[in-house]
Amino acid sequence: MIRLLLIAFLIFAANIYSQKSSLFIPLEVQAAYENGTRTYDGTVSNKYWINQTDYKINAELFPDSNLLVGDTKIIYNNYSPDSLRNIVFRLYQNIFKPGSVRDWNVPDSYLGEGIKITSLKIMGNIIDVNSSKVSTAGTNLKIALEKPLCPNENLEIEISWEFNFSKFPMRMGNYAGDYFIAYWYPQIAVYDDVNDWDELQYSGTAEFYNDFNNYELNFKVPSNYVVWSTGDLLNSKDVFQNNIIEKIIEAKKSDKTVNIITALDYKNGKVTNSNSSGKNIWKFEAKKVPDVAWVASNNYNWDASSVEVEEGRRVLTAAIYPDSIKQYRNSAKYANETIKYMSEVSPGIPYPWSHTTAFTNKAKSGGMEFPMMQNNGAPKTESGNAGLIFHEISHSYLPFYMGTDERRAAWMDEGWASLLSQNIVDKYDTSSGPKYYERRVSDYVRIAGTLQDMPMILPSYMMTHGESRNNFYNRPNVAYEELRQLLGDELFHKALREYMNRWHEKHPIAYDFFFTFNEVVGEDLSWFWKPWFFELGYPDLAIDDIKVDGENIAISLSKVGNIPTRVEITILYEDGTFEVLNASVSAWKEKSKIEVKHKSNKKIKSVKLGSTTIPDVNRENNVFVFSK
Repeated sequence: MIRLLLIAFLIFAANIYSQKSSLFIPLEVQAAYENGTRTYDGTVSNKYWINQTDYKINAELFPDSNLLVGDTKIIYNNYSPDSLRNIVFRLYQNIFKPGSVRDWNVPDSYLGEGIKITSLKIMGNIIDVNSSKVSTAGTNLKIALEKPLCPNENLEIEISWEFNFSKFPMRMGNYAGDYFIAYWYPQIAVYDDVNDWDELQYSGTAEFYNDFNNYELNFKVPSNYVVWSTGDLLNSKDVFQNNIIEKIIEAKKSDKTVNIITALDYKNGKVTNSNSSGKNIWKFEAKKVPDVAWVASNNYNWDASSVEVEEGRRVLTAAIYPDSIKQYRNSAKYANETIKYMSEVSPGIPYPWSHTTAFTNKAKSGGMEFPMMQNNGAPKTESGNAGLIFHEISHSYLPFYMGTDERRAAWMDEGWASLLSQNIVDKYDTSSGPKYYERRVSDYVRIAGTLQDMPMILPSYMMTHGESRNNFYNRPNVAYEELRQLLGDELFHKALREYMNRWHEKHPIAYDFFFTFNEVVGEDLSWFWKPWFFELGYPDLAIDDIKVDGENIAISLSKVGNIPTRVEITILYEDGTFEVLNASVSAWKEKSKIEVKHKSNKKIKSVKLGSTTIPDVNRENNVFVFSK
């Protein structure tokens, strides 16, 4: 009898679960729902938690020996319901050690010792990094604690470290004497409600997954170097001469670009203060940010203006670049336009921090985002430069406004950055060729349905053999645009803002995105989520037949592929005029065949299905020509 009751209960529970969502949910994610830390409507549960770290970091840069030396005092706060028996650090620079896993080929001559831990204390006790309690595997350092760290307790850690910059610049490094410094300090990994400790290796492709932490930063550099960093500079009068401080104040009030530091300022010795030690200490503070990056240079120009993002609060929008990179001279303007657009239009949430600073590494292309900082190439075209700056700054919202897990779901940030970039790129694109989104659709269609076109729900760290560009950027960009077309701009942005505000300074997973949109829209969109995000397949619509009876036109269409798209039909008449008919992607919600009806007394010459902004892998079945 007890067994029968148990079976009945399990069947009942399974039925309840199936009603919660028809999407596939991995077991570790199911456990989070069962534990109550996640909800099926995408709201934040009162049982949700996120851990947090306070860092006090002193670092000194030695340009002559290409060395960075630092020490850090850490307070790690355990807000989870679990007692932690280990602490896990990320040692990103270990990617350059022999034997570490790398997604790109790095010549042996560029490899080295990685990051060297010179001392380690936990709760005041010295830890031997060579003991059995400490294990290093690739870019992870795992330490067994003397006693478990209980819920609502904190752990005090002191760690000293150093590394030499590799000759291979992987999202950071020494660019001919100008330093963009990122992935640079021993960083505590994320412990969350789904994966416990994040022990994925940093191998190059997968990027961020961090908690929201507080930083006190002291950077010691030669006195002729300027430092820019995530956070706010606290001692500008100690490091800058008065003429520079005056121009910073001006830029913080100005809508127009101010040339804060120029090549002439360096030549005339009118930039930094000097002292007998030949060193300056730059003090910064950053609160509730997922990471810190900084720049040190003795020759970079600094252009900046500011933009009001909400009443009484302006954001400094800056670009830093060598005088030789002429095409970067409008970059502060692009940064200003980006912050204004994203604060007011899409996503329509005021930029949360005090500044954004775009650095160029002088390469031809490519970029990498960090909180308040970007490490960009310098494309030759105006639209390429503007688009790159916009794309990297847009990551301030996704993943930095929320703590999205790029290591497992890069499409949750790169796809959004790709979508949001469209308008500003097209504004500066003077070419006669395809526009931004048309190129994205074309790039997706070229790969759609091949084995390189993997479902987005699969972990991003699996995408190491050419799948990443399509999986992270193209397919999600197109999926988001189809979703926007389905919902309409107003409802789409309402749902997007609700999702972002709910999960601000938290760790959303894919299902929080899906379920929030479902809840805001008032519909289970699983019929859309499944093919676009969970399934192998491709988009392919076809014209099956067209029947004309007097002025009545009946166009029969079929969904050959499994991925649905909106419908656009162009009817070309014999007199040279044309009409465009549209149907929502929801037409395919429960059907693979539909009929579109229209009335016209004109003689039809041909009918074409689709457009360059709608993905379709086989356009040969999209045209119907009437015989004369």
